Amino acid sequence: MPGTVFVTVGTTKFDALIQAVDTIEVADALVKQGYTALVIQKGAGRHQVQTLVPLGKQHHQHSNELQVQVFEFAPSLAEYMQQADLIISHAGSGSIFEALRLGKPLLAVPNAILMDNHQAELAEHLAHLKYIIAARPDTLVHTLKHLSIDSLKPYESGDAKGIISHIDTLVAEKPSSKAM
Repeated sequence: MPGTVFVTVGTTKFDALIQAVDTIEVADALVKQGYTALVIQKGAGRHQVQTLVPLGKQHHQHSNELQVQVFEFAPSLAEYMQQADLIISHAGSGSIFEALRLGKPLLAVPNAILMDNHQAELAEHLAHLKYIIAARPDTLVHTLKHLSIDSLKPYESGDAKGIISHIDTLVAEKPSSKAM
């Protein structure tokens, strides 16, 4: 049975994700999916969680029985990720692949204000492959209401030897600057 949802923005500012999470609709959707706790790592953003946790507090039991905790940063997020039954994260490659390495279901939310929107490309590709679920801040409630983590495939990290060998071959074939 599901237990804890961990929301992380890492070291970034991603107010749109934190605002989307800090709603009664998200709390209700999580409870309906069977989750009992929500831990929010809000990072350096300006949005102060105040709908699910009273302003100035770090812990609160919401009226629907969801236990909610909020904090800005921790020396390491590894323990929070390990204890989570579902991770909702910005779509940075480090956070995505850490969740996948841990075998945790991941709902990735790209931060659209970042240049070149690389987070969206990565999240959409991995969602297409069924390794993660992708959403936007404005679709988060809908995605949580229809969440189906059973449809996700386990991620198996590849062997880096092949790519290293290919790079070595390319480097060996590159004409030296002395020959030019």
